[in-house]
Amino acid sequence: MTPTAAQLRAMRLAAQRVGTTGGTPLDVVTHMHALQGQDLGQSLWAVGARALGVTRRDVRAAFDRAEFVRSWPMRGTLHVLRADTLRTVLSLTAERTLRGLARRARELGIDDALVGRARDATIEALQGGRSLDREGVFARWRDAGIDASGQRGYHLLLHLSQQGLVAWGPTGRVGQGLVLLDEWSPATETVPDHDEALRRTLVGYLRGRGPATDADAAHWTKLPLGEVRRARAVAGASVEDLGDGILALADRPDPAPLTATHLLPGFDEYLLGYADRSGHLAAAHALRVVPGANGMFLAMVVHRGRVVGTWRTAERTRDVRLTVTPFEPLSAAATRAVDGAAERVGRFLELPVVPQVLDPAA
Repeated sequence: MTPTAAQLRAMRLAAQRVGTTGGTPLDVVTHMHALQGQDLGQSLWAVGARALGVTRRDVRAAFDRAEFVRSWPMRGTLHVLRADTLRTVLSLTAERTLRGLARRARELGIDDALVGRARDATIEALQGGRSLDREGVFARWRDAGIDASGQRGYHLLLHLSQQGLVAWGPTGRVGQGLVLLDEWSPATETVPDHDEALRRTLVGYLRGRGPATDADAAHWTKLPLGEVRRARAVAGASVEDLGDGILALADRPDPAPLTATHLLPGFDEYLLGYADRSGHLAAAHALRVVPGANGMFLAMVVHRGRVVGTWRTAERTRDVRLTVTPFEPLSAAATRAVDGAAERVGRFLELPVVPQVLDPAA
């Protein structure tokens, strides 16, 4: 029987590990295959929200041990993922991503020769286990006569990431350092053939987000529907159709109870992991999460599997102020649940939290 909207939310919360206690940061990243991560701070909590008990320092330390990296594996969007997973996904997506960048690259005066010069300068700057922040790399490029102004620097970095040359690795007090991927996290396995790469990518997607449709998987990976359907065929009986084209792994966890309240980061996979987000976020509230439809997703309050508000933090010396803006008035029970979720954020940050729930009518 095709799952109802409520059943889908319960099954997806379980697949996403939202609110799961225990496990390590590496367990989370391996399970999720990749987590969207434009903002480093939000990325850290995306991991922490799926392994309650770990702290921000724990996730940073895992980055610093090269357990996982941040890079642009698909959609031209930063994700957190294991280095071997990155190599496999790039084998499917890099060529298509670079084709999509070609016109803008020409407008910026970026050609193969310039990319080659940037590659050589980057290797010289980073080889031997060194890391530099973005501006440090750009400075080395300028020393080599490469103009990194405007969007040129970003596009050159994106080209080098699609070649598998660089990724974001160790975390500093502010930001993250670029490293040579193969030095920082040497491959532990060969990149699989095309069909096996497709299978691993679809299975990884569904393991961390299922049930979902072919269209959801194509949206997430930016692979053509034909490739997603090929992945289904290769996956065989490990992927089931629950009805109406809704796919899930045959080996999947029991649904999560739809009783908990969670504070999830901006750009979280619970929303961005799907093309159709209507079961999680009412259309009437979409612009509250993405103001101005500008592509910047705010941190979300999720109650009983639905996005019911947004939240933000302001860290201070001795505590963190956490402000919740609900879309509609919260019941007393829901407010208490939000306070409990805020305490979990505080434990992750290792700071006392001062929660405040605003009046949506104010």
